[in-house]
Amino acid sequence: MNKRLIISRPIEPDSHPHLPVDNGKNNDGVGGWVHAEKHRLLATYIDAARSAANSNKFSHWVYLDPFSGPGRMQTRGEAFTRPGGAMVAWRQSQISGAAFDRVFVGDLDPAKAAACETRLKAAGCNAQAFPGPASTTALQMAKAVPDRSLVLVYIDPYNLSLLSFEMISALASLPKVDFVVHFSTMDWLRNSANARDPAHPRFDDVSPGWRDRLRGVSDSSLPVALFQDWYDKIVGLGFRFAKAMPIYNNDQQEIYKLVFFARHDLPLRLWGDVSRQPQIAMFGD
Repeated sequence: MNKRLIISRPIEPDSHPHLPVDNGKNNDGVGGWVHAEKHRLLATYIDAARSAANSNKFSHWVYLDPFSGPGRMQTRGEAFTRPGGAMVAWRQSQISGAAFDRVFVGDLDPAKAAACETRLKAAGCNAQAFPGPASTTALQMAKAVPDRSLVLVYIDPYNLSLLSFEMISALASLPKVDFVVHFSTMDWLRNSANARDPAHPRFDDVSPGWRDRLRGVSDSSLPVALFQDWYDKIVGLGFRFAKAMPIYNNDQQEIYKLVFFARHDLPLRLWGDVSRQPQIAMFGD
């Protein structure tokens, strides 16, 4: 394993153990694949992008995480806590010699957003919390990004319904921005039975107008078709995708598609190199 990666090092103690911790949506801990896959890939990409981030083409490197949670998480089956995604990103940027100039974090729960900001500041980060729904805070974050910034956006909502296209569109207004997004296919499969009924608008914000565009698609083909429909709308914003990476649980059920999209060749090549590295075993969902 790359010894330069933060995930290769001993787990950093929590600077504020009295503050909230992410215990997962069922309050029984997050899946082990969060740190084993999501955070591993995030850290590896940040390390790979260090030269670009230090380029004189940019005055700032900025990290945006509108679903950051409290900055610390409890993994299912473990007696200790781990850094959340925003802290992993910050520490990796430091280790790689390309520290983020600003880190913007957000959560619907103001206490969690504040906890993440507090933990990041204790680690020497220039962090700012944006409490509230991501559909609103994303626009606030975009407006707060300084000119001539290279921006990395990390979007990891618990539920697919929170993956608002409006939110992505707001962040896409930034001229130099790359996205790492977790598209919850498991959430879609669990809730797709009534999705065609307008009385159940759970996924309407993900890809607005999808019912009309997918009217003739069979129910069995709908899960794949919805992802492609969302994909096409992102392409319409001027982005190109790296190959989507499926993430599986122990039952070999796909729970997420991990997607990366950017407007330029270099970040796409870097992500391609990162995603080709050997994957380690999955854990439960």
